[in-house]
Amino acid sequence: MDSSIVISKKPDNVSWEEIRDVLWKAHEKNRENGIIMSYPSLSGEEVRNKVGDNGVMFTALDGEKVVGTLALVKRSGYRWYNKGQYGYMCFGAVLPEYSGKGIYRSLYELAEATARQMGLSVLSRDTNERNARMLKITRQEGYHFVELKAYKDHFNIVRTKWLDKCPYSDWYIKMRFALSKIKTKIRYRMDPVKGRVKRFGI
Repeated sequence: MDSSIVISKKPDNVSWEEIRDVLWKAHEKNRENGIIMSYPSLSGEEVRNKVGDNGVMFTALDGEKVVGTLALVKRSGYRWYNKGQYGYMCFGAVLPEYSGKGIYRSLYELAEATARQMGLSVLSRDTNERNARMLKITRQEGYHFVELKAYKDHFNIVRTKWLDKCPYSDWYIKMRFALSKIKTKIRYRMDPVKGRVKRFGI
């Protein structure tokens, strides 16, 4: 990574609107390709509220310019793949002109190290099922596909990574994800106008 890029927790002089601008610009290609991403459309204040008091926003700075972002939020949940507190990764973005410089990986490594310091052993994130590039990247980072969720106008794939030893076999994880995908797509369909619609009222 370029030595001029500084990766750290969000400095006080970086505004939430600057972070929002990076999110919006970084996901331009996704919008052009019809890949719906809800977070880039939020205002700076909404981003701040989503991160909240239990979260940490990380930034990549080139001088005073924000060129990358990633947030780690401490959450609690009870699913088959997680029973208790976990770290939720969100708001990951790097400006297109800075892509390929190792910025995203550096942001992620700092966030993962911070999660360990917070006593978290499970990380989770989700993205549009059509975002093939991000899904490929997270597989390479050791994440497993664990669940399909139906949002108001798109489906998201939930991925989980266990920082210590994974408690499940690969076949079991794949089976649970496949069942979730079948169940969710039987229950819902995405209408181009109405968005999420329940099938047969179930």
